[in-house]
Amino acid sequence: MIRIWAGHAVSRQQFAISIGELRDEDPQSIVLMYNEGHEILWGYAELPRTIKSITSIVDPGDGKPVFVPMSNEGDVYFLIGDIPVEKIEGAGVLSDDAEGYGAMSRIASDNGRLYACGYGSQLYERRQQDDWVRLCDSDMPGVEDCAFFGMAIRPGSGPLALCGQKRVQYNDPTAEQQAQIDRARRSGDPDGADALQQRFRTIRVPPSAALYLRDGGWTEAPTDARGGLNDCIVMPGGDIVAVGDHGIIVRASGLNATEDLSSTGLTDDFYTISPWQGEIAILSEAGIHVFDTAFAYRRSIELPADLTTPNRMEVVGRDIILFDYGGVAVFKEDRWERIPIPDDMWALASE
Repeated sequence: MIRIWAGHAVSRQQFAISIGELRDEDPQSIVLMYNEGHEILWGYAELPRTIKSITSIVDPGDGKPVFVPMSNEGDVYFLIGDIPVEKIEGAGVLSDDAEGYGAMSRIASDNGRLYACGYGSQLYERRQQDDWVRLCDSDMPGVEDCAFFGMAIRPGSGPLALCGQKRVQYNDPTAEQQAQIDRARRSGDPDGADALQQRFRTIRVPPSAALYLRDGGWTEAPTDARGGLNDCIVMPGGDIVAVGDHGIIVRASGLNATEDLSSTGLTDDFYTISPWQGEIAILSEAGIHVFDTAFAYRRSIELPADLTTPNRMEVVGRDIILFDYGGVAVFKEDRWERIPIPDDMWALASE
């Protein structure tokens, strides 16, 4: 199925989206670039990967924005000129250089400096052209094997927090249990050995929310949340707030100071959190929930009736840009305005 997998807005008049199908063989994405008021309303680039996240930087030459899409394999494209591409070494699943860490999920810019995170507790910083340095690793003390979905970036300081989900981990069989498994294999009963392996396998780390704060390295801020945390931000006072599955809202003011701010009655999955007009807006599967800065619930904004599969939102100025799997809309002056995507643009992803 052809869907919108990623989106990023510079303004409500200028944004980029990635459309395509999710497939392992012959992956391809069409990145559509919308420029209201420009001679060419829709531009596009064909990329031979599945693009799962987009950000932008400013071209130092002319001061114009340059969209920067990233694939799930860690290919980073700069949509300017001949479209230079950089590969985050070791990232991805199917890439020739993949080292088993897993897919990449998010790319973001901090005043032009790029950061990317993903599965396998991956976090990278781009120091210069083609120089991506890993900043977080599950081999670091105290860091579990996590899928990171969000980064809380303070302008000029880079990521102060990472959020996502711990991947389930299992204990090794005891020596006695391993001896039983080995005896079954030696006796010519591989199915029985496999059954014993499954029976003896016990969970060491259950799937649960992951929230890590930067403190020189990366240290977990423990929470009671289950499921995943999908996005996080730095509040003006320095607290970290993360949102995730089942309506969870977690605030961390320190490594051992986390607080559950979830609202009773809001149990839908939360995808994106952002400051908006002096309040906090959270995109969920049911709509956009608005809170004050103390996270008292204020109201909810219904999504457009024909956009029922929200993915992400971005706030630019007073506007909210919604990226649904099926379309794009802008919320301004208390109403939604759909941005129609021409049929011939959708058709590019089918060719």
